[in-house]
Amino acid sequence: MASQNEWLDQQIEELKKDETSFKLLSFLDGIKDINKEQQKRLQQAQDELDGRMWSPDKW
Repeated sequence: MASQNEWLDQQIEELKKDETSFKLLSFLDGIKDINKEQQKRLQQAQDELDGRMWSPDKW
């Protein structure tokens, strides 16, 4: 999953290099922020699932 995030970040940075429109630059920054937040939430959900699976209370 990390490689997909790195790829997306690289693509966004490439697009930003040639862009002069403030609106599009802001949009690209927003996409980058959303991707970062999604990855954080995905990791939290995976960690929660892992914790619940290993909880002796649930056995």
